[in-house]
Amino acid sequence: MEELNILIEKTLNGNEDSDQHTLPIFSLVLASKAKTIIELGSRGGNTLLPFVLGASKTNGMVYSVDIDDCSDQLKKVIPEKYYNYYKFVHQDAIQFLKDWDRSKKVDLVFVDDWHSYDQVKQELHLLSDMVTEKGIILLHDTMYQGAEPYYHISTTSSGEWANGAPARAVLELPSIFWEYVTLPWNNGLTIVRKKTIPNYIRK
Repeated sequence: MEELNILIEKTLNGNEDSDQHTLPIFSLVLASKAKTIIELGSRGGNTLLPFVLGASKTNGMVYSVDIDDCSDQLKKVIPEKYYNYYKFVHQDAIQFLKDWDRSKKVDLVFVDDWHSYDQVKQELHLLSDMVTEKGIILLHDTMYQGAEPYYHISTTSSGEWANGAPARAVLELPSIFWEYVTLPWNNGLTIVRKKTIPNYIRK
C-alpha cells in the first residue's frame, strides 16, 4: 500500500507539527474500527489524510470541520479515490457540534481547531454525549512545540491560546468520569475517554 509508506515516512521524518502522530492516528482508526469520525480543524489536511485512509479500511466517514474554507487544499492532499470517505464542513466547530444529531454516535474525534481553554472546554462538554461508550477523543497541542514532555498551560488572557489552552481543559476533567494519557512528542497528543460507570449514581 503506497499510502501506508507515506504515513510511515511522515511519522519518522516529517517536519510538520503533527507528523509524528500520523501513524498513531491511522492505527487508532483501524483498532477502534471507527465508522463515524470528526476532525475539528482541517487546516492543510495533514491529519485528515491518516483519518481518511483509516476510514477507507473501516468503511467509515470523516467529517472535517473548519471555520475557514479549506476544501481546495484538502483535495490536493487527499487522493481522489478516497474522496468518498470524507466530507468537509465549512462551519464553526461549536455550532457544528451543537447541530449534530445526538442519535448518531461518534467513534473517534480529533480536536485541533481554536486552542483557547474556553473553546476546548465547551467542545469537550458537547462531545461528552456524542461519543460511543468505546469512543475516544484526541486533542493536539496539549504540550506545545518545544515544551514536551510538559503540559503547556498558557498564561495569556486573549487570543487562540487564552486562559490555559487545551491542556487546562483536559487537566480539569473530573477523574471519576474521564481518563486520559498523552503522547509526549510533536506538541503532545492527548487521548481522552469518558469512563463507562453503569452503576454509579450521581448525587
